[in-house]
Amino acid sequence: MERDRLVLLVDDTPDTLDAFSHFLRAAGWRVETAADGREAVEKARALRPDVIVMDLALPELDGWEATHQIKSDPETRSIRIIAFTGHGFQQSKESARQAGCDAFLTKPLDPAALMADIHRGVELARQASTLARSGSHYELLLYVSPGSVPSLEARRILEELLAEFDSAQVSFEVREVSADMPKIEADRVGFTPTLLLSREGADPERINGDLSDPEHVGRRLRDAGVPRKK
Repeated sequence: MERDRLVLLVDDTPDTLDAFSHFLRAAGWRVETAADGREAVEKARALRPDVIVMDLALPELDGWEATHQIKSDPETRSIRIIAFTGHGFQQSKESARQAGCDAFLTKPLDPAALMADIHRGVELARQASTLARSGSHYELLLYVSPGSVPSLEARRILEELLAEFDSAQVSFEVREVSADMPKIEADRVGFTPTLLLSREGADPERINGDLSDPEHVGRRLRDAGVPRKK
């Protein structure tokens, strides 16, 4: 039920917060708001919302950095973040994706499109919860380098390919390689982009080959037994 779900709206324009808070509450959602990136990070940690709708142009801490901090925290990284901005350029979309945003909308926000993305985020969260309870699933982990074109391309291809696999049994995580990464993990990655697959919680194996070739990646996943949609 929507009334049990919490949306965190982040925007520094009071009129925008008021309008979309009213819209979402009228549709049955619980809503909290934040006026800057720092407050967004604090409320994400304290409230654990189901979805965050994040303006990228924010004071104190911009939306890109706020998203990065939320997605870097193991306690909040699973929260779906929908980014929005007045710039619809591809570069803006890629920057938002690289920061960790799960979806991207352009101002002026279309209420129907926003609602569709929020529903999608809640459904993904429900599926993740089901996976966690069942313990029977495949885990895909993609390591990327910030700003790397091959990394961005590998992520795009995998997100498209996953539409053919059973989302109730397959989870997908993108992890950014950084200087703060533990040495044992960095040694396991080696280079980026790197795709690792774990079956039923077993040790991960590397999916070798050209990750920019969707046919190759799809074939490797099918050969590995990743369950497809019925």
